[in-house]
Amino acid sequence: MYGQPVDAPVSGTTVVALVNTITSLFSLYDRYLEYAKLKEQEITKRQQIEAEKEATIAKIRQTQEFVIGYLNHAFDERARNFRQLFERIDGAIERGDNTQLAMLLETLVKYAQTSPFTQLADLAKVKGYLKDSSHVWEL
Repeated sequence: MYGQPVDAPVSGTTVVALVNTITSLFSLYDRYLEYAKLKEQEITKRQQIEAEKEATIAKIRQTQEFVIGYLNHAFDERARNFRQLFERIDGAIERGDNTQLAMLLETLVKYAQTSPFTQLADLAKVKGYLKDSSHVWEL
């Protein structure tokens, strides 16, 4: 009996049910296509976010290296300057030169009150320098 047509009466209800089923299947397929499109868009967004994350991390590391290099240089320079000031203070004391001693002590206090961090306070300027490939960094 397989392969032989079945003579069954088709009622209006059966046709309506069949049409509803087919319509539902098409609707389901349309929703699947929307889902697939949305999924691809979200994957693309995730890839863009990942790329932005990597670029931001690279900028942070570049800034970190710059700041650490700058501070190493600034503190080395400050240490040298303090050593030189103390050597001159010792010389003024040995010579009994109170005028020079007072001037050197005033210079020492003013220099101690300054901070290499003040030059890094304007981060916008530093960021601008980092973006400018022609900027020459002097360390």
